[in-house]
Amino acid sequence: MSGLLGFLIALLAVAALLRIDFFFYLFYLIAGVALLGRAWAQRAARSLACERRYPGRVFWGERPLVELTIRNRGLLPVLWLQVHDSLPIQVRSPNFYQQVVSLGPREALTLSYQLDCRRRGYYPLGPLALESGDLLGTARIAIDCPRADTLVVYPRIIPLAGLRLPSRTMYGSLPSRQRIFEDPARILGLRDYVPGDSLRHIAWKSSAALGRLQVRRLEPSVALETAIMLDLCRGSYSPMRLWVATELAIVVAASVANWLVERRQAVGLATNGCDPLAAAEGAAGQPPAKPPRKGRLALMALLDLLARVEMAEGTTPLAALLRREAGRLPWGATLVVITGRVDEALFDALASSRRAGLSAALISVDPGPDFAALRRRAARIGVPSFEVWEETDLERGCLAAGGAA
Repeated sequence: MSGLLGFLIALLAVAALLRIDFFFYLFYLIAGVALLGRAWAQRAARSLACERRYPGRVFWGERPLVELTIRNRGLLPVLWLQVHDSLPIQVRSPNFYQQVVSLGPREALTLSYQLDCRRRGYYPLGPLALESGDLLGTARIAIDCPRADTLVVYPRIIPLAGLRLPSRTMYGSLPSRQRIFEDPARILGLRDYVPGDSLRHIAWKSSAALGRLQVRRLEPSVALETAIMLDLCRGSYSPMRLWVATELAIVVAASVANWLVERRQAVGLATNGCDPLAAAEGAAGQPPAKPPRKGRLALMALLDLLARVEMAEGTTPLAALLRREAGRLPWGATLVVITGRVDEALFDALASSRRAGLSAALISVDPGPDFAALRRRAARIGVPSFEVWEETDLERGCLAAGGAA
């Protein structure tokens, strides 16, 4: 604008000095177009509205579509409009979307672009910046879009071939090898009666039809109320595998939670990591935790937390977190402890939880060279232990068969 103003002053000075009508007409024309264009652009900009539509939560590996809808609610056309949407580099490269468009009166325009969600996280989208102006480009008007949007990318979930979790409860939904605990609600079939069978298990209708006593065969099962203990303390992992191992720990936690929810089990989560959303809301004093619940909604709440949580330093030790959460669980519940290196304090906390009537399983994603000795020691107190080096170990079923020796 300053350049145009200087040009008009110079043109007016030349016209006044030379007294040539053409220069006066040119001055009036350019000044009129500039003033009219500026007023036009300001009025048209006040009639603009913008909206971003996208799925707020996506799973790892998805490529969601983001739609930007811009509406001109006025009667004046928008001669040009620059659209610039800022994005996290983790979900799009380059980390912005930019386009220049024009809109007619009462026109709505939808622009779209894709994201590539291959890293879990809690990401801000925007700000969305709109800039318009006059035809000469002398006036540039910024249009505010104050609404803040966020995108939650869930961690990768790997379907597990199985999961060897111990339990001390008698009845439930998961098959068990402990034949002493048979669930009367799970009937496998019938067999002939043998002396010693309980009369309560006799199938009287089938016995009458076959002419000999038949006994219902019951499937043994266990019920699991499971709490996942996720260690995201920086000191629990070796420097060489710090980022890889902590992200792997989150993948393991998400996969275990999904496996349990698919089998209608109650699952909860506690971690000593940092939740940036809780910190932003001023509630960063306690470690993030979700009590055991059943169903898909409970799983989504756990995945939300796993998407946001970050590695922390100087946080609550996992042993202290385990002791605190174990005191809130009922007798017979199961603890799934996911960590890097196991220290003596954590091992003592596992032994204490066993004495308190809880079951426990240990998963190490950054095992040290003494893990074999640790596995034998854990087996003596009834804690199966597993080592997971990479995601392909989960796909191969290491949590189904790689327990305590």
